[in-house]
Amino acid sequence: MKIKNLTKIFLFVAVAALFSCSSSEDGNSDGGGATGPASISVIASAQFVNFGTDVTFTVKTNEGTDVTSDATIQINGSSIQGAVYNAPQTGEYTVRATYEDLTSTQITVNVLPIIVDVDVQTSQATYNLGDRIDFRVMAIDNDGNLIDVTDVSEVFISGSESYNTGSIVIPGVVGDVEAYATFDEFTSDPKTVSVEDNGNTPGSFTRKALIEDFTGTWCGWCPRVSQGIELCLEVSDNVVPVAVHIGDFMENTFGNQIANAFNVNSFPTAYVNRSAEWAYPENSNVNQVTSQATGTTQNGIAINSAIKGRDMSFIVSAGFGQNVNGARLVVLLLENGISANQANYTSFYGGVDPIPNFVHDHVLRYAFTSVMGDVVPAGQSSSGNSFRLKYDYNIPTNIVVNADNVEIVAMLLDSNGEIINVNVAKAGEFTDFN
Repeated sequence: MKIKNLTKIFLFVAVAALFSCSSSEDGNSDGGGATGPASISVIASAQFVNFGTDVTFTVKTNEGTDVTSDATIQINGSSIQGAVYNAPQTGEYTVRATYEDLTSTQITVNVLPIIVDVDVQTSQATYNLGDRIDFRVMAIDNDGNLIDVTDVSEVFISGSESYNTGSIVIPGVVGDVEAYATFDEFTSDPKTVSVEDNGNTPGSFTRKALIEDFTGTWCGWCPRVSQGIELCLEVSDNVVPVAVHIGDFMENTFGNQIANAFNVNSFPTAYVNRSAEWAYPENSNVNQVTSQATGTTQNGIAINSAIKGRDMSFIVSAGFGQNVNGARLVVLLLENGISANQANYTSFYGGVDPIPNFVHDHVLRYAFTSVMGDVVPAGQSSSGNSFRLKYDYNIPTNIVVNADNVEIVAMLLDSNGEIINVNVAKAGEFTDFN
């Protein structure tokens, strides 16, 4: 018996050696030879697919033979019929294949959600005059998830407000505002909100200060005031500067009207709150300005704005915590970031003359009212009331270079033309009563 068993072992080893030599001589490095394939692999037609898309699987041996029709494919551990699969929901799926006694390495297929609808939403159903209606466009995928696609959608406004400033509307009249949106091939149902006049006017407001700087690129001593303004803005968030240019390419009739009203004939000249000239040297008298920008007062300004391209919509609200007889309202448009060489006789800004590419900010570009103020109608400036001015304005290219850099300044004046309060808002932003 021992002899027979040893003979069998010898014969087995000999046969194995024979096949090994044959495989080597045939140049088949897979080691399959006549014994068949050593491994299989499963390949997906795509590893990332949108929901609802078929995925086709192919099973091949290490020899390159397609054995899909004879293989079994398993998705998440369960066998499927055939080699085509359409997932019932989104997510990651694990895939294996078996063929004879071979099992493939696992692969994954990710099924991604797809958009099935869009919806326009707002945070509330009713708004007040001067509020900010923000229509958000939400894409809905097949799993019911919401994705904010407002920035890549087109929003259309109708009803009492139809000026196209995108998804944000600043209501200036009582009534309904309706919006619908398009995103890719989808169009939403309309969304309607109502606008009422039920807003509350506060009785106390942050006190702010105005600087009107009469300047020019040719004015070598004017950087002294520019430095003073920068120091004021470093100290206080409640200082509002307006740069009135005379004698350079930023000059306009609105600035000339203000300069004439204050009999400005020397430069630099700067006024604080339209009541006192900023004392020389301005950069050493910052407190003259900032002391006017502390505490509270009983009247104030709110500015709410929206912009799309060069189309701007905004509302200025003058809030009265006390009666003001003869109140006036001034509304100005400024531009920041205008680059131009600036004459410089000072030691500021490196002491170079001229200062190359000096950035001029808060430059007066346009006035929506008289620069000395439009009268607030009688009865509208009584305690507890808010008087509003609404503007829809296409910003002309010959007035403003970069519409993204504009800001709105609004001033509330008393009957003597002096500042009661002032506020500023960058285009597209909201500065509330504060």
